[in-house]
Amino acid sequence: MTTNSTISSDSASAVQLSEYEPGIVLMTLDMPNKGANILNASMFAQLDEAITPLLTRDDISGLILFSAKPKIFVAGADLVAIAATLDRADEEIIKFCDDGRAIMSKFSQTPFPTIAAIHGACVGGGLELALFCDRRVVSDQRTILGLPEAKLGLVPGWGGTIRVARICAVSGNENPLEHQIDLVTSGRLMNGAKALAMGFVDRVVPQDQLLQSSRELLELDFESGQYLTNRELIASPLRQAFDTESLAAEYGQRIAENKGIYPFAPAVGLEHMLRAAKLPMKQACDSESIAMAQVYGSPASFGLINNFFLGEHNKKNPGFVDRDLTPQAISEVGIIGAGVMGRAIASNNLNQGKTVRLLDSDPKVVAETVVELGKSSDAISAAEDYEDFKTCQLVIESAVENVEIKKSVFEQIEAAVSSETIIATNTSAIPISAFADSLNHPERFCGIHFCHPQVMALVEIVKGSRTSEPTISTAVGYVRSIGKMPIVVHDRAGFVVNRLLSALLKQAFRLFTEGHSIESIDGAMREFGFRAGPFEMVDIIGADTCFYAGRTMWDAGLTCVSNSLILPRLVKLGRLGRKTNSGFYLHDRESNSPEIDYETHEQLMPYVTGKPNPDITVENIVDQILSGVVLEASNILEENIVADHRDIDLCAIHGFSFPPEHGGILFWADRIGIAGVVEQLNRLSNSDEHMKPNRRLLEMAKLGKKFYPT
Repeated sequence: MTTNSTISSDSASAVQLSEYEPGIVLMTLDMPNKGANILNASMFAQLDEAITPLLTRDDISGLILFSAKPKIFVAGADLVAIAATLDRADEEIIKFCDDGRAIMSKFSQTPFPTIAAIHGACVGGGLELALFCDRRVVSDQRTILGLPEAKLGLVPGWGGTIRVARICAVSGNENPLEHQIDLVTSGRLMNGAKALAMGFVDRVVPQDQLLQSSRELLELDFESGQYLTNRELIASPLRQAFDTESLAAEYGQRIAENKGIYPFAPAVGLEHMLRAAKLPMKQACDSESIAMAQVYGSPASFGLINNFFLGEHNKKNPGFVDRDLTPQAISEVGIIGAGVMGRAIASNNLNQGKTVRLLDSDPKVVAETVVELGKSSDAISAAEDYEDFKTCQLVIESAVENVEIKKSVFEQIEAAVSSETIIATNTSAIPISAFADSLNHPERFCGIHFCHPQVMALVEIVKGSRTSEPTISTAVGYVRSIGKMPIVVHDRAGFVVNRLLSALLKQAFRLFTEGHSIESIDGAMREFGFRAGPFEMVDIIGADTCFYAGRTMWDAGLTCVSNSLILPRLVKLGRLGRKTNSGFYLHDRESNSPEIDYETHEQLMPYVTGKPNPDITVENIVDQILSGVVLEASNILEENIVADHRDIDLCAIHGFSFPPEHGGILFWADRIGIAGVVEQLNRLSNSDEHMKPNRRLLEMAKLGKKFYPT
């Protein structure tokens, strides 16, 4: 290998060229003043400027594409730019895909082999860039790979829907198209070992061997010319036989059943991939660009991209917390209450490597729980009394929702633990100020409300008037350390999630009393995108839990709670939902499709006072229910319960499964128009004065304002 000219590069560029060894070019990606490399217009221009002159060089025997970022290879496309262009015409989107792909394709047009040496996140457009290199070597630590565009309501638009299968086929994978379809339609991420097994990664090595291993592969390819043969195979239609009809049926069903992913983009991607696999590269790429244009700017893409930005916002701004403070490390957690919630909290902590001490008034329940959870971890043990919490840095109370019982528990905890231990309550609705005054150290007391530890990511951290900043900082750090999403909120009955949920249930109960069926109401909300309708939600949570939380909020003067007698009647009947196998639905433990409990329905008929409007549509039902939720969300903002309107949408999506493809309840309100919400509330207020739009909504409607200003 020889070199006849030097490699030069602008030191201020995000793309640096250097000579790794004689004949081997090292192209290093390192966007200045950025924590990650992203594919924006500037990066594309610099990539093009760097790679184009190399296409005619005869003194180079290989190129290594490398990232200087410690945790990220390339994070993908610039989503800020994408969000700002979602309303562009199809022709512009097609050109956007074609132009990006044209630049990336130059890495597979060089007169020498190219290789991507990957450490850290390599997703979306970042993986597509790597797929245009002849080979990929990845580190065995921190590296994740995937095409998550489906989670944004998009499809990969720079070759990802084409090259994965063809590269896997060249590597000997017997079912390359199936693997590509699964990767694209699920948006699933994977580590290097799984990618190696699929066949689109060539080696997995320790990080410090990335460049050396890449050089070895380049030498082999340069000497054998295998990279040229592979390029021809990848440019040709997929040679492995596949049954288009059966794949369409199988993966179409999977897409329909995958409730975590909005189905439009995956369905479009599936149709395209089945077609493109039979086409030469140029026509396949044209098909991919058209597929992207089909989904780009869809309602789901707007909502899902906003959902992504909500998560990014939360990483930096979880609410009312001093981000300059260093959280106290939490390794040992005490949990009081071994019921469904306490058991779920314990399991979540164990899964994240915490040591758990569990206490309950029933030692038998504790013993059973320790045996059950201890099968996967020996880090859980039964506490005989509060003294066993002495070494815990955090103690979480998850006992019955009774103020006096909780007060007694907190007093006993405080008497037993160290002066550094944080005490928290998992109450879902009771203001924590109800307990703080009875404590000697209320500054070490806060709320840590797990919405549903087994299903939901959100945890409300409740900041009382006497809770210290270090306590909140530590609570935020702890919640993140167990893989959950913290939102710090000010203390008020119901906090955020239960107020929003109560507002939703209030309108559902009203529609029921007006004569609309449970099936029609739940069906409308499921069609909108909820995993479960309002009545299904009550059965999942428990009618008694909903009733007692609602009574707490009602006693606090909140008007989001229904005064219907439906829930009290269910509690009296003992038809509490899933926990008793009957509620609004009959729950067969072996079935995931509960049926209406007609006996419960008959018991509730005395509360049906009207006849359903025959002209009401699914959209009407959804608009009525969600307008009530928007009103309560606006009230929460007025009361300064959250630090930012985005916290409301995070609570909705990750606290009670508001469909992420709609971007959050306030994002939804912006999309349909605040004036329309106000009009709907005015109609609802004819029968309920508490539904009158508040000052904020009236002003927004009058001035044409939005919750999201940009």
